[in-house]
Amino acid sequence: MTNPLSNRQRRWKAFSLFFFLQLTACLAMAQVRFSGKVTAPDGSAIPGITVVLRNTSSGATTDPNGQYSFTANVQGASHTLEFSGIGFKTISKAVTVSGGAATADAVMQEDVLKMDEVVVIGSSLRQSRKQLGNTVNSVDAKQLQNTGSGNLSASLQGKVPGAQITQTSGDPAGGISVRMRGTSTIMGSSEPLYVVDGVVISNATNNVTNLNVTGNPRAEFGTNRLADINPNDIEKIDVIPGASASAIYGARASNGVVLITTKSGKVGQLRIDVGASIIMNELRKKVYISTYGKQFGSAALRLGNISDGPAPNVVYTRPDGQVRRLSTGLVDVTRYDYQDEIFQTGLGTDNYVSMSGGTEKTKYYFSGGYYKNEGIIKNTDFRRFNFKARVDQIINKYISITGGVAYTNSFSNEKPNGNVFWSPINSINITNNIYNIEERDAAGNLKAVEPTRVNPLSVIEDMFLTQSVNRTISDFQVKIKPVEGLGIDYILGVDNFSQEGNNYIERYPYISAQEGNGYAAVANVNTFLINNDINISYQAKLGDDFSSQTNLGFNHQYQKITGQYNEGRDMLPGITTINGAATKLDPRYSYDQRQVYGAYLQETFGYRNIFFLTLAARIDGSTSFPDDTRNYWYPKASLAWNLSEMEFWKNMGDWWTSARLRGSWGLAGNLSGIGSYDRFTSYNVASINGIAAYNINPALGNPLVEPERASEMEGGVDLSFLKNRLGVVFTIYNKKIVGSSLLVERTLAPSSGGTSRVENVGDVTNKGWELGITATPVTTKNFTWNLTGSLNHNKNLVTSSSQVTPISLVNSGGSPSVILAGESIGVFYGNYFERDANGNWAVDAQGRPIAAINNPTQKVLLRRVIGNPNPDWILSFGSNLSYKKLSLNFLFDGALGQDVFNADRRTRQGVGIGDVSEKEIKGELPRGYIFAIYNTEEWRVESGSYVKLREVSLSYELPSIARFIRSMTVSLTGRNLVSFDNYQGFDPETNAGGNSSVLRGIDFGNVPIPRTYQLSLRASF
Repeated sequence: MTNPLSNRQRRWKAFSLFFFLQLTACLAMAQVRFSGKVTAPDGSAIPGITVVLRNTSSGATTDPNGQYSFTANVQGASHTLEFSGIGFKTISKAVTVSGGAATADAVMQEDVLKMDEVVVIGSSLRQSRKQLGNTVNSVDAKQLQNTGSGNLSASLQGKVPGAQITQTSGDPAGGISVRMRGTSTIMGSSEPLYVVDGVVISNATNNVTNLNVTGNPRAEFGTNRLADINPNDIEKIDVIPGASASAIYGARASNGVVLITTKSGKVGQLRIDVGASIIMNELRKKVYISTYGKQFGSAALRLGNISDGPAPNVVYTRPDGQVRRLSTGLVDVTRYDYQDEIFQTGLGTDNYVSMSGGTEKTKYYFSGGYYKNEGIIKNTDFRRFNFKARVDQIINKYISITGGVAYTNSFSNEKPNGNVFWSPINSINITNNIYNIEERDAAGNLKAVEPTRVNPLSVIEDMFLTQSVNRTISDFQVKIKPVEGLGIDYILGVDNFSQEGNNYIERYPYISAQEGNGYAAVANVNTFLINNDINISYQAKLGDDFSSQTNLGFNHQYQKITGQYNEGRDMLPGITTINGAATKLDPRYSYDQRQVYGAYLQETFGYRNIFFLTLAARIDGSTSFPDDTRNYWYPKASLAWNLSEMEFWKNMGDWWTSARLRGSWGLAGNLSGIGSYDRFTSYNVASINGIAAYNINPALGNPLVEPERASEMEGGVDLSFLKNRLGVVFTIYNKKIVGSSLLVERTLAPSSGGTSRVENVGDVTNKGWELGITATPVTTKNFTWNLTGSLNHNKNLVTSSSQVTPISLVNSGGSPSVILAGESIGVFYGNYFERDANGNWAVDAQGRPIAAINNPTQKVLLRRVIGNPNPDWILSFGSNLSYKKLSLNFLFDGALGQDVFNADRRTRQGVGIGDVSEKEIKGELPRGYIFAIYNTEEWRVESGSYVKLREVSLSYELPSIARFIRSMTVSLTGRNLVSFDNYQGFDPETNAGGNSSVLRGIDFGNVPIPRTYQLSLRASF
């Protein structure tokens, strides 16, 4: 029989032994203080260097004096500290503990190529740059300071080689378009995939404030949602421009991936950072508005330069057969420049505060921000509140967790977008300026201008469009390291936001065809994205020379987007809601739900520090596609060869410091080209004699549709010279849609039972190269001079499309944008002028240009490619000069070789307020000149090449005035100060198509980009 007392004694003995072992282990652990100073070769202190105790999470960051200090519980006396920082080579220092402390100073060597920098390549995957065979461009937090913009996308302009980042509108909540290595889709989005702390987020452009703007089915105007992210919360951005991201994000990576890492706490005492800015925005350039006090015919004659008018007149027959009896007599008129009534100097403020710190176990970061900016159009503004929290917690040496949440609330007062005659800009472009628009009747109401036109001040005073957004981006991450070299990461991420748009246009007290009876609309769009990521990585040493890193992962994303839209017209004065509208338009409801899932395997083999070979594959699926065409493989291969790590390089001397060859190939996809249910043939509801019925939708579904797939080859070299003073990065790429998988809306024969269907019937290529240069010509203890520059050349070509004839892209601006095989996407294909022997426009006997027609009998205007909105070159050049505590930064950014379809200038000539029409009125051009060119689209195409002084910033670190103030800096920043261009409009950096992939380079009522001044004060405590 078992003795219970004996069993109890054995349990106590076991417990005592366990307690003794744990006590012994604790006694063996000792708390050690690590400290030291980090300097440059010239002896100057380097702040911001990360110092980490190898194989632990313990560490610190150097302060403004280059000092670091932290404590850690360690065993033994010998340890290794690793020193790393952006722009410096990573170094290791062995230290010995003595008396409970260890001291190690480090001298950092510059690394202009940043080869030792660890970059983000996936949701939780990181590798050093020297291991990668593909391009990864990085932008750090310092580069996002003093940009003069509160929009994260705009802050990246000129800082990412190969990226065309364009501000499509100067509205304070205006959109930003980002293109990586050209456009590779027609039906879908060309924007890159955005990932914040491992969370795939939406950067959609949803129109909720201009519901009555029609005619641009492919336009994406409005605010894209990257405007919700506060640049002050960003630690670093890694940009993968090519298809080499396919191993991680396969079916969503053909346009590149932007991986955003936000700030988190660091070990040390509580640190408080605050900043406050005052912003001023102004119109950089006015367009020419004629104030010459003459007009043809009579003061009541509309469009006097191109309309029939009273005698005396001259009869002119244009080559296309149109006839006008143009008045030659002049009358006196008083003209006004309405620009003075539409534009204003806008003021704004940008404020933030953050608190961070922590221990070895727990690190925290909390921040808040308030941003408000007035537009240069009167009664427009954008306001944003941001709150962010992030906590890192080490549970034990095996498990750590991270949680973060970022909340944004924004509100904007807007005006009707471009693309309509009653937008603020178009109201001045298409209204004869012989009316005093400030005049009011006895009741204080604005008076009318010419019939069918809106008084420009009515747009400012009587049109109310607002948009409010509530957004939360949150993540929860668990990191497990069960054994040395093995890591298991899990990420749960949610992006949830709602947009509410309210539109109200008062009933005008005068007759007008442009919403003159009153209009109201409400739109609500709700977006919900949730993703689950599991990543497993294993690092191993295979002998002394070989290394292996294996990554395996699975991802699942669910997306749901719903929209409700209600509109009403004909409203009595004082009525502001849709319920009071006499005519209620049919309400609309949209519902979009899809899932994306995939798994990948990636293996990187390394030989010493010389060769790195990466092989990877991902299988992806999406519920947007039929079962038979749902899953696709997206493979990848890359090779990196670090020549400067080989033995023979030791004899190269100091002038050539390092060299690396790299190459990669990848296949990636684009899921945005087709809607979640477009593969189905749907039905429209109808009524026949009061009985509900169905009609087939003429846009047929395609049960065999496939995702677009892009194959890209990339090769390049990374070189540094003169002891890392000069760095050169060169990349050449060839990206193409393969397997005729380009999605195109194909026109069908009537016998098919429908009018159109989305099919995979086209191919597109983008070929080009990128050059990046970084240099440090001078570096001393007191003075440093850094230079950066980039140049990109890209050729976009549609190699095949669905039809022989061009596919026209309908738009409100009248731009003849088309898809045409053998040309770039979105080229302008329109009628043109005849040419003389010297290549100049041919003119008739009176000196009027002659439009080209097919023959004198049919008189059909001939068409050809007359312009290309895609730039040939994208360039940037920046410099930073620092002398002691004073620093000066500037950045030039530009695009060359592109054309803009200037619809606004054309309308000014027809109304009689333009520069050319003034010359006709003065007799400097023959009568009928404007009518001769007015219908010829070639005349509206202008060079859109520009180089802008994008940023200038002068900063000074103030002397310390109190012990509790770590640092305090005052800065004066200018943005978009100067533009070097020959454009006749407000700004060649514009697009009425917004973020559209295909409608590019159209200027029709767009708000110009303002010149901005910003005075900032930042302090750390």
